[in-house]
Amino acid sequence: MFENERENLGKVVYDYSYWNEAAEALTGKTDSLYFEESLDGDYLLNTFHINQVIVYNADGKVFISFANGEQNLTEIPLYTQPALQALVEKATKVNYKSPTPVTSFINISGQLHFIAASAIVPSIESDTVSLGKLYGVLVMTRPVNKPLLYKWESQFHLYSLSVQPKGLPLKNGFTAFKVMNPLGEHIADIVWKPDLPGKRYLGEIMPMTSLIIVFLAIVSVLFCLHFNRYIRLTLFAAKELENNRDELQKLAHYDTVTALPNRLLGMDRLEQAIKASSRYQAMTAVLFIDLDGFKNVNDTFGHDIGDDLLLNVAQRLTSCIREGIDTVSRLGGDEFTIILANLQNKTDAIAVAEKILKLLQEKISIRGSDIMISASIGISVSRMNSITAEEMIKQADMAMYKAKLSGKNQYFFYEEP
Repeated sequence: MFENERENLGKVVYDYSYWNEAAEALTGKTDSLYFEESLDGDYLLNTFHINQVIVYNADGKVFISFANGEQNLTEIPLYTQPALQALVEKATKVNYKSPTPVTSFINISGQLHFIAASAIVPSIESDTVSLGKLYGVLVMTRPVNKPLLYKWESQFHLYSLSVQPKGLPLKNGFTAFKVMNPLGEHIADIVWKPDLPGKRYLGEIMPMTSLIIVFLAIVSVLFCLHFNRYIRLTLFAAKELENNRDELQKLAHYDTVTALPNRLLGMDRLEQAIKASSRYQAMTAVLFIDLDGFKNVNDTFGHDIGDDLLLNVAQRLTSCIREGIDTVSRLGGDEFTIILANLQNKTDAIAVAEKILKLLQEKISIRGSDIMISASIGISVSRMNSITAEEMIKQADMAMYKAKLSGKNQYFFYEEP
């Protein structure tokens, strides 16, 4: 559960840092307010419980920072923490063409936090930024607080879950997870008492053992009654565990806003589609879709309306594909992908792209507000070659960016340079 929370925070950092606008904002060559527009406000705090955001430039100096949704105008002690500096340094030692976020734990004013950092690099080459070059590092933190601990207790059947300072003796029957910071230092322990249904059961029946000799018949009946009760409890616990496992599986592979497959599941289905196209001598196409003007919707109507809009778009996109053959997934933010499998001609992908553009231009009514949007689409096609899923996504992303630069509300195919 700890690793899962860290990975989730790492995905959020990655989504905001692996982006051309983030890199351009650090060059000083444009008037971009990417960080102020994307990180200021309570969206990250309310949605992902992120309370600290720090942006470093390529020289390792703080470019801008936010606390609880508001911009920091003065230096804070966190900036000089050796543990934070160590994590930032690790984030710079990655492949800048395909960066990987780094995650850990850190103490901030006595409060344990998850922390994640990712290199700020462009996803494609442009006139203002260069692919493969580092422009800065983005850092985000999330507190390990009581609401999160209560959630874990309920989800994983734990008791008395808490964070305690390092070095304190462990209470009898408790289990501990050692929390290490980026420097490898032991900074705290997360402790809990695991659920032991078998031990509880023995505690219930042991007092009866003294009656077995004298009242054998009575004890036999009582034993059967308690055993049946234990079986029912065990079956109930097994069912609850299975339900929780299914829920965790759903959270790991599906987007919570749109119920579409997320990036992880979408990439897996793309890999399967590429393999199938090789076997059946067919084509696989990826449509990379970015909504035009979605940020204005969020700023004008609020994030609740924005989430409803994403759900509506997801339903419209799903109506454009073949059920059971093609896949719509949400990468994050206002970005979607469509995987078209077993195609015979590029015109099949064009027909779907044109249908999407037409459908998304239709007025969307949400909670009494009429909203108009459009989309820019990039298309990458694979036909019996060794291209990977990652490469297809990157190609489609580049083609989408070209569609954006050419006026939006259109599609472009990826062309080999």
